[in-house]
Amino acid sequence: MPSFAVIQAALEYCMSEQPPRDFVLSNDASQLATVFADMAYHRQTERPVENLTDKQRLAFLRWSDSSASK
Repeated sequence: MPSFAVIQAALEYCMSEQPPRDFVLSNDASQLATVFADMAYHRQTERPVENLTDKQRLAFLRWSDSSASK
């Protein structure tokens, strides 16, 4: 179950590797930012992976710490 901090770290890692172009986030950053913002709004500290959409889950798995050693 990813924590708010883990989602934030994945988003920051994604944005460092795929920075916004003309103020537009990459697809993965957009997916992660949606989760991040929703968790912040609802003051959630964790969110079950099962509650993520397929696109959000794939973006999270691609940019989480476990895949940072690509």
